[in-house]
Amino acid sequence: MIEKVEKKLKMDDYDLEAVFTPTVINLLIAAFFIICTLKDTLLTAESTIWWQTAAVIVTPIAVEVILFRFFMQTFRESSKLFESLLYRKDRLNFPTTSMLLLGDNSISQLQKKRIRQVLKSKYNINLPSKAKEEANEMEARRTAKDAVALIRKEVADSGDTMTRRKLKRYGTFRNFLGGALYCLPICLACWIVNLCLNGSSVLALSIALTIYIVYSTVDFFLVKNTAVEYAESLITTFDKNNYNEA
Repeated sequence: MIEKVEKKLKMDDYDLEAVFTPTVINLLIAAFFIICTLKDTLLTAESTIWWQTAAVIVTPIAVEVILFRFFMQTFRESSKLFESLLYRKDRLNFPTTSMLLLGDNSISQLQKKRIRQVLKSKYNINLPSKAKEEANEMEARRTAKDAVALIRKEVADSGDTMTRRKLKRYGTFRNFLGGALYCLPICLACWIVNLCLNGSSVLALSIALTIYIVYSTVDFFLVKNTAVEYAESLITTFDKNNYNEA
């Protein structure tokens, strides 16, 4: 069933790994909580059988595709809220942007110099000096952000598999948070309903909710780490490609 949905969605490797997969995980967790709540509150054991059968019959592949596309896009857009929290709304503090600034020590000054030379000769972009950075850091970051867009495109066009892998890894963790933003409150509400009614699934839901919350918290910090890894790979690949050509 999932393979049919994947085929009809016509996803590339990034969508499949970094958007589709975390969407499925979040929806499966939410579905587990919802089903347990319905079982304990609304449905008898007998009615559960026809309800599950009816759900399979009345839910065609086309509807599933539409719903998955909606959830994937919604979760993906929502995940950008966490980027705004970490790196400002305009992503001016994103690691890749910071690495191009002279005041940042994430990469060597020699590498920064080579990259600046390439940006000047290829794209006529002059990154500001350290004095100008200190005088107007936000403007310096905006210029660096424009340069990052060109770097990202050039590296993507080169087909570097390592950077692509780092990008998908970052996207997976980030988009999982976008899904958790919606699914976690649903799971929490279901758990509260079961707790108040002393349902038979309280223990299972309590364990599942704890794991979900812990993983979502860990995932938030993994987003930061994978963003740095992706940025380092992007900058290093751009430098290597152009330096070797030179």
